[in-house]
Amino acid sequence: MSSNGVNVTVNVKTTIRDGKAKEVHQMAAEGQLFQRGQQTVLRFNEPKEEEKDKQTVQTVKLHKGEMSVLRKGGISMNQRFIPGQKTEGIYHSPFGPMSMSTDTKEFDYHWDEQELEGYIDLRYKLIMQSSNTGNYHMHVSIKEV
Repeated sequence: MSSNGVNVTVNVKTTIRDGKAKEVHQMAAEGQLFQRGQQTVLRFNEPKEEEKDKQTVQTVKLHKGEMSVLRKGGISMNQRFIPGQKTEGIYHSPFGPMSMSTDTKEFDYHWDEQELEGYIDLRYKLIMQSSNTGNYHMHVSIKEV
């Protein structure tokens, strides 16, 4: 992988468990994966749910066993995921800002140079505005186009 980046397909599957309730969300996008020194960066445009929605660009930074997610556009947020730690962030939606806290349980990233594909696997507990919203498992498949 070069510092100029490679074009990739991104498939995100998020499973949310809250007590007995379970929700699954899936998203597919095209983006770029590139190396900045010791940091790997994945950037893609989230699919718009409605034509009038403002485009949201997601930037995922992977570095030294932790991950940060920066979303800008219709939804904005900046959150770090560090295994074994609680981190604070702000989620900006059309309804206004909301405080959020994540307790990251597991994080794994792998890129196979021969197969030109990889994944991000993340498990965390999310608290929004002091309310538990559930346990999240996010699996991101990445494949060079």
